[in-house]
Parts: sequence; C-alpha cells; structure tokens
Amino acid sequence: MSITHVVAAGDLCLPSIRSLADDLSQAFAAGDAVRLDLSAVAAPDLSVVQLVESARRAACDEGRDFALAAPVGAPFRALLARAGFIPASDEDATFWFHGDSAQ
Repeated sequence: MSITHVVAAGDLCLPSIRSLADDLSQAFAAGDAVRLDLSAVAAPDLSVVQLVESARRAACDEGRDFALAAPVGAPFRALLARAGFIPASDEDATFWFHGDSAQ
C-alpha cells in the first residue's frame, strides 16, 4: 500500500486553509493511505481542526486510512483544549496525540 504524505506549514488559518483542503482532496483522490504532517504549523486556528476532523470522518466513513504523521505539538494542544477536544476521548487521543495523554 502506498502512502501519500501531506505537509502543512506556517500560519495555517482560515484565509489559507484552502490550500490544505486542496492537498488533502488530491491525496484522497490518489486512493492511497494519507498521512498529514502538522508539525510545522505555527499558528493554527479552528478552521484547521474543522478541516482535519471533516477529513477524518470522511475517511472513516469510506474505510480509508487517514492519520497524522506525528502527534500534534503545543500550539495544537492549546487549540484543541479551547475547542473542547481535551480531555480527549480514546479515539481522539489516538488520532491527535497517538495515544499519549493530552493533559
């Protein structure tokens, strides 16, 4: 099985989220497993969480393999806390934090 890697970087927020949405769409269209790398995103906003959650749910509904390349770092942990993902369910902890405690 092939894996398509999608890398996001910089200040990823609502005005720039379209490029990540396009990259994810192309990756899923390729039919491969998709790994999203968010480690270089410096200042995410809620639009990133919304897009990733939407991709995550769509992949699950379609039986597709979609995961993060690495657990999210501090900027995402803070954003996820504000968005109500922390404390994390087991499923959310596995996806966002690769099973590590989010607290």
